[in-house]
Amino acid sequence: MKDEGFLLADSLLSLMIFVMITSILLPAALLLVQYDVKTKEQLDFNRHLYIVMNGYEDFDEFKDQSKGYVISQGEICDKDEKDLCIVYKN
Repeated sequence: MKDEGFLLADSLLSLMIFVMITSILLPAALLLVQYDVKTKEQLDFNRHLYIVMNGYEDFDEFKDQSKGYVISQGEICDKDEKDLCIVYKN
């Protein structure tokens, strides 16, 4: 019966460590999931754009006939989602 205070302090210390680890790791895991989804969308866009561009003879023909993309100064962007872009060099 003389160790009751020690067990309470030990339990509280364990709880505090668990809460600190959870409060750091849970937001980090959520951030990694969001980053993974965003990079997957960008990769899918890059793949699709590569496949579409291979269907044209040259880049000028692609610029003239592409309807699903916005081509501006050094960037090719998706017409529906403006944040999906790729940089190109002339």
